[in-house]
Amino acid sequence: MARYAIRRLLQAIPLLFVISVLGFTLYHLAPNNPFAAEMATNPNMSAEDVYRLEARYGLDKPLYQQYVTWAWNASHGDFGRSFFTKRPVMDMILERLPNTLLLTASALLVSLLIGVPLGIYSALHRNSPLDASLRGGAAFLSSFPDWWIGLIAIVFLGGQLRLFPQGGVATIGREGDVLDRLHHLVLPALVAGIGGCIGYMRIMRSQTLENMRQDYVRTAYSKGLRERRVMWGHVFRNAFLPVWTSFGGLFAALLSGSAFYEQVFSWPGVGRLVLDSALKRDFPVILASLMIFATLTLVGFLVVDIGYAWLDPRVRYD
Repeated sequence: MARYAIRRLLQAIPLLFVISVLGFTLYHLAPNNPFAAEMATNPNMSAEDVYRLEARYGLDKPLYQQYVTWAWNASHGDFGRSFFTKRPVMDMILERLPNTLLLTASALLVSLLIGVPLGIYSALHRNSPLDASLRGGAAFLSSFPDWWIGLIAIVFLGGQLRLFPQGGVATIGREGDVLDRLHHLVLPALVAGIGGCIGYMRIMRSQTLENMRQDYVRTAYSKGLRERRVMWGHVFRNAFLPVWTSFGGLFAALLSGSAFYEQVFSWPGVGRLVLDSALKRDFPVILASLMIFATLTLVGFLVVDIGYAWLDPRVRYD
C-alpha cells in the first residue's frame, strides 16, 4: 500500500507540470497585462511606469524564461509576490486556505451524513409516501441553481428568521469563539452540501436496491445470517462503493466552486481571493492557487483509491 501511494504521488508530478505549463501559457495568451490595464484607469500612471513594473516582475522576458524562473522558485515554495498587495503569494493563500478547507470538508460531511442515510432509508421503504417525498424533494432542489438556493437561505434563514449569520466567518470581537465560528459555518456548509446530498441519496438508494437482489444476499440469508448482519456487512458496504468513487469528484467540484460559495456568504477563503485576483489580473496569486487546488484534488483522488482496499477486500495494490 505504501509503495502504491508513493508511486501515485510520483506519477502526479508530470501531471502537475502539464497543469502549470497550460495555466502559465493560457494566462499570457490573455490580452493586456495587469499594469497596462491599470494604466487605462489610472491617469497618474504613464507608459514608462508600465515598462518599469514589467521589468521588475520579469514580464519583459520571453515566455519560456518567465516559466523556468517561476517553476524553479515554485518548486522551492516561492510563488512570488502579488502585483497589487506586494505581499508573498503563499502568505496570502495560507491565511485563507484553512477557511476553504473547513468549508469544503464540512460540505462533504453534510453530504455523507445526510445523503447516505436518506438513500438507505428510501431504499428500505421504497414506494412509500416518504420515499416519494424524498425523491420529489431531490428533484425539486435539483431544478434550482446553487446561487439561488444560497440567496434564499440568506434571506429567509439568515434575514427573516435570524437563525444563522448572513455571512462572514466570525462575529467581530469573537474571532476565537469556536461555537460562533460553527454558527457561521452551518449555512454555507448546508448550501454547498445540497448537491452532494442529492447525488449520494440517489446513488445509495439505487445501489442498495440493486445489491438486495443479488445472489450473494440470498445465499447469506440461506446460511442463517441475521438481517442486520447481511444488510450492514454486505449490502450497505457494497452499495457504498459508488458513493466512495464519486467522493474525489465531489471534493474537486467543491474546491473549484469555492469561489461561488465564498462570494455569496462573504467567506474569506482562497476561492474568493482567486476571484478578486482574476478581476485584477493578479497572475502570481491565480497560478499559485491553481497549483494548490490541483495538488489537493490529486491527493483527494489518491485517498479515494486507497480507501477501496478497505471497502472492497478484492482490491489489492501491489
